[in-house]
Amino acid sequence: MFTLKPQTSEEGCSTGCCTPQPRGKEACPGCGAETKGVLDKTLSHLLTDAAKASLSCLDGFHYCKTPSCEIVYFRVDETLTQDDLTVTVGLKEGASPATVCYCFDWTKEKIAEEIARTGKTTALEDIKAKMENPGCSCETLNPSGACCLGDVGKVIKEIETTF
Repeated sequence: MFTLKPQTSEEGCSTGCCTPQPRGKEACPGCGAETKGVLDKTLSHLLTDAAKASLSCLDGFHYCKTPSCEIVYFRVDETLTQDDLTVTVGLKEGASPATVCYCFDWTKEKIAEEIARTGKTTALEDIKAKMENPGCSCETLNPSGACCLGDVGKVIKEIETTF
């Protein structure tokens, strides 16, 4: 277990138990792409103990999903990369396995294999059914902290164009 350093609201860190997701889009300092905020509970679940210990708090971070950008999370003058995470960010270049659904273990490789074997994939249908039962944990398992369906759909279209 890790211990975060004491906070005050002047430092920009929440002093309460439930921090809101940062609002608005921020430009990634690595690639300039627009990014969305991510909840502190996402980082709490996915960062290494060493990364968590180096931060004053987990509030106010944004997630960069640009494949070619090394930055995964950032805020003000702090950046976190793949080395700071306990999971591989499947949308980043060179990721292996390239996970696109962290709750139900769908990877680019698994989708491509299914399309090559059958001419189609059941990934979206499978994920949607499992979202109903047993349910998903996107806020803590997916590095984006959000639902994967949009990214899975894009990956399927990319793969289908190669066949």
